[in-house]
Amino acid sequence: MPFVILHLAAASSLLAGSTATKSPDFTQATRVEGKVPVSLGGAWLLYALAEFPGGKTRALAPELLTVSQKGERDVAVHLLDVQLPKSIDEPYKAANRQPKAWQPTPDDIALLRNQWSKLPPATNKDLHASDVVYDRVEFTLASPEKYAEVFSASADPGIEDALKGSLFAMQVVEKYRPQPMTPGENVAQVMERNSIYVVRSTSDSVLEGRQFTGYVAAGPGVPIPIALNGPFKLYRLAKGNPVAKGATAPAPKKSTPTRRRAARP
Repeated sequence: MPFVILHLAAASSLLAGSTATKSPDFTQATRVEGKVPVSLGGAWLLYALAEFPGGKTRALAPELLTVSQKGERDVAVHLLDVQLPKSIDEPYKAANRQPKAWQPTPDDIALLRNQWSKLPPATNKDLHASDVVYDRVEFTLASPEKYAEVFSASADPGIEDALKGSLFAMQVVEKYRPQPMTPGENVAQVMERNSIYVVRSTSDSVLEGRQFTGYVAAGPGVPIPIALNGPFKLYRLAKGNPVAKGATAPAPKKSTPTRRRAARP
């Protein structure tokens, strides 16, 4: 099943030993096409669900984001590579081994609203725990009048249908660095994650819509593509232009005059 491939590192949990590495710094960039119609400034929990045949669902790895925004065009999104509280991380991993997917509770949201800026960086990466080492993260925010340009490379009819009548969309391309393995290990590491989040409804505390996520894993000779989709929610944890402990607020960037097509998951 795709879920098994998605958690490729977990398949090696029976192998002896683990590889712990310090997480290096990674580049992040934001591109804005059009105007962002809502105020995104603040901190967010990104929760995405993958749907499978037979009504089965699995939660994708939750992520924390901060957004610095000045107006409709000056927006900078930043992914926080931090350790989630154990009361959230452990239930998430445990639930993904069960028929019912994990979802954040009101207590989880309250905890993150209080602690998101104080969470320690994820400095030790364990390949067998499905950890990834970021190399580069690229965000693209697009308003409806720019969809044809930004998403013209996508042939997925589901994305096209989701974009109709939506408020705006965000594409996130995460590229990962390969992690060292001990001799004899055979782990197909995830190389890239390409996600499109189509926002269809908003409130002061939650953004909701459909997500389309593509993974590329290093296979035996050729990359292994995996496509997942389902609903997503962005839970607001804080307003304004907050800065996490030990981090520097990114300067908002304007869209560049050069138009590039977004890569298809």
